[in-house]
Amino acid sequence: MNENLVLIDGEIMPMEEAFVDVNDRGHNFGDGVFELVPVYNGRCFALLPLMNNLFDSVISAKIPGVYMIEELVEFHENLIAATGLENCEIYTQITRGSAPYGLAYPEPSVPRLTMFAVPVDREALAEKRAKGVNVITEKDERWSRCDVNTLNRLPEVLAKQKATISRAFDAIFVRDGKITESTEASFFIYKDGILWTHPENNFIHKNVVRRLLMERLSKDMDLQIIERPFNKEFALKADEAFLCGPRCEFMPVTKIDRGFVNGGKVGELVPKLQQAYTEFVLKECPAKHA
Repeated sequence: MNENLVLIDGEIMPMEEAFVDVNDRGHNFGDGVFELVPVYNGRCFALLPLMNNLFDSVISAKIPGVYMIEELVEFHENLIAATGLENCEIYTQITRGSAPYGLAYPEPSVPRLTMFAVPVDREALAEKRAKGVNVITEKDERWSRCDVNTLNRLPEVLAKQKATISRAFDAIFVRDGKITESTEASFFIYKDGILWTHPENNFIHKNVVRRLLMERLSKDMDLQIIERPFNKEFALKADEAFLCGPRCEFMPVTKIDRGFVNGGKVGELVPKLQQAYTEFVLKECPAKHA
C-alpha cells in the first residue's frame, strides 16, 4: 500500500511532487468545493450520488465544469488501485484555479482538481459506537448555504477543535435555538417511536447516509421520520440520539453538554440502524476476493 499519492488534474504522483500555487484561489480565498467518498473493500460507496452532490456545489459556486462524472469515477478507481487501500475515504477538491490576487475572478478560469486518500480507523469508531459518545453544542454561525460544500470551513474547524479540547466526539450546531447538525454528520433523535431531525434545507449539508436512512432504511424498519427543528432540551428527553454520516456511519450520542440521553446508555435502535447500514454497504461494496 502507498498512501503517499495524490491525483492532480487527473495525474497520480507522490505527494512530495505536488504543490499548491500561491495564486490558487482555493489557497487565497477558499474559492472551491469538496466532497468525501467512503471506500469499503476497495470499492467506493454511493459514488454517483456523491459526485452529483459535488457537481451541485460546482454549479452553485459557478466554477466551470471541466470533468465529466464518468471521468471522476475513473479517477477514484485509479487512485484506489494505485494506493492499494481497501478501506479509506477519497477527498476530492475543485478550486477555481490560479489568478492574480483579487476577489473578482477572471472568466474563463481553469479549475484545479486535487484528490487523495484519507485513512479511516473504522475499528476505533466501532469501539466508540459500543459505548456511545458525548457531544457539545456550539452556536451555528456558518453562512446560510451549508448545502454547498465550500472550502470555507473555519466554523467547523473551530467547533471540532473545541470538541476535541473538551474530550467530546463532536460539536452540534445550534441556530436560533434549534439544533441543525454536527460538524460532519446529521443529528437525529428517537422519541416515542418517531425519528426527529432538522429539515433538509440550506442550513445543513447534503448527506448520503441521511438520504439512505430517509429513503430506504426507515421504510425497511417501519420508522416514521419527522423533519422539524427542535432544541437541546427536547433532544435530552429523547429515548435515543445519534449522528449519521459517511465518516461516523451511525453513532449513538449519550451525552449533550452536561446532560445525559437515555441515562447515558446506548439504546436498541441505533445498533439496529448500524447493522442495517453495514449490511447495505456490504451488498454495494462486496469484498473483491470473496
